[in-house]
Amino acid sequence: MISRSALLAIALVICSGCGQPGAGPPAQSPPPGDGQSATAAPAQEACGQTAGKVKQHAQQPEIRSVTMQGQCTLVSIETTLGDDESGTAQKICDSAAEVAYTGDTNSISVQGRSGKELSVGIAGAKCLAHP
Repeated sequence: MISRSALLAIALVICSGCGQPGAGPPAQSPPPGDGQSATAAPAQEACGQTAGKVKQHAQQPEIRSVTMQGQCTLVSIETTLGDDESGTAQKICDSAAEVAYTGDTNSISVQGRSGKELSVGIAGAKCLAHP
């Protein structure tokens, strides 16, 4: 069984490694034309479908938006919850986890109205509430 601290450390590593300046090759301009390649559209479509499934499945009045981050690896759930409502955030995360882990999606983050992360989940483990 993974300890709570280890799970949080793993989640932070997953989230912090994305999009750091200087990491990886420099961004390139899209090719001339309509700006979309034939393979990019289906990937974005699947990404949007995951966000839609999570929003529909969780159906909590506190949820403001559900978006995908990274390359469809993180479900980001923005809520109207206060910083002291991590228990409710964990319930939202648990509900989202029932449908979110498909394709490349491997983590969930639930933020309160202040932007503070209240709960986090990774595939194969239970969601955790931040104190």
